[in-house]
Amino acid sequence: MLFCLRQPAPVDKEPEFDCIVCDKPALHSSEAASTATTRTVEVFCRHCGARQTVTTRLSPEGKSWELAS
Repeated sequence: MLFCLRQPAPVDKEPEFDCIVCDKPALHSSEAASTATTRTVEVFCRHCGARQTVTTRLSPEGKSWELAS
């Protein structure tokens, strides 16, 4: 995994990510796919060029986003 989910990740906001490679905020494209409980986006780092498709899902309590495995 090249990116980590920025915490806190409340469910009422779009998930945000940080690049693990260079420790800088990452950008994400518009949603590639979504359901009521998941979001899939292409995440990329403009600093080092890292790029990955990342899926997040609602936490079991439904209050925040977490990385889907």
